[in-house]
Amino acid sequence: MTELALVGDIGGTNSRFGLVEPGTTRVAEVAVQKNDNFASLEDSIAAYVKAKGVSGLAGAAIAVAGPVEGEVVHLTNRNWSFTRESLRKAADARAFRLLNDFEALALALPHLDGEDVVKIGGELAQKPAVKIVLGPGTGLGMATLAPLPGGGWMALPGEVGHITLPVVTQEEFDWRERMSKPGMLFESEDAITGGGLLRMYRAATANPTLETPEAVLQAALAGTDAAAVKTLDQFIAWLARVAGDAAMTMQAKGGVYLAGGIAPSIVNKLKSGPFRSIFEEKGRLAFVMRPIPVYVIVDKFPAFKGCAAAIADMR
Repeated sequence: MTELALVGDIGGTNSRFGLVEPGTTRVAEVAVQKNDNFASLEDSIAAYVKAKGVSGLAGAAIAVAGPVEGEVVHLTNRNWSFTRESLRKAADARAFRLLNDFEALALALPHLDGEDVVKIGGELAQKPAVKIVLGPGTGLGMATLAPLPGGGWMALPGEVGHITLPVVTQEEFDWRERMSKPGMLFESEDAITGGGLLRMYRAATANPTLETPEAVLQAALAGTDAAAVKTLDQFIAWLARVAGDAAMTMQAKGGVYLAGGIAPSIVNKLKSGPFRSIFEEKGRLAFVMRPIPVYVIVDKFPAFKGCAAAIADMR
């Protein structure tokens, strides 16, 4: 009988699970479970395993939205804490790997192609080269994927969400000022996230009528609210600058990948608008940026492939 392994992608609201054959990235039996239905991550994992009728798994790799240092790990946007061993036991797995969510996305990058991504300019890398993945969602996460001399890859989690927001024009300085709180450092994550999109919108108009990030995004794409349209345009400009700064810093000649829930919904604006030109704006070194490809990840469960790759490395 073929051995199976568990992959999981855990956010604040939902937990997503699937099964793979170790050594492959083909995921089956995908299920999305509402976290509100479970008292703990261990309970959620155990419920999935029981529902699929599997036991004695060869391995498990779980990606979580939060830092994974230390013995006890805490989910950033939910009051759940756990250990690697408690999750391994819940999965009934022989081997176990706990990953940061963007670390898992980084490990997935070599396995994304075809319909998994939408390319926005640049050229295909001719040999293995540094890649980065970043993306606005609840937060602004990032990780780097570096090729190893002997083959394979190493994922390096980062924290681009906590860098200074790259403002350039006087209008942008004024906009950031309206969003800032006295005595609080304003970070990129305060603007280039779902919550940041709403914060930007409220600072863009004296009479805000939209109450959620989703509503702002929908109105901007439909062109039904001028302040929402202006907000999304600026959101894209700041995202392009942060992505360009990260690409230049890491010399990410293998590509920049945009992940999360927002990027796929605005992919047409990213392709047709000024995103690419702003991404390349690096003065005398703009020539370094022009060949770097940018991809929007449209695969629904990209972290699963990174978890599957981590399981393959454990063998």
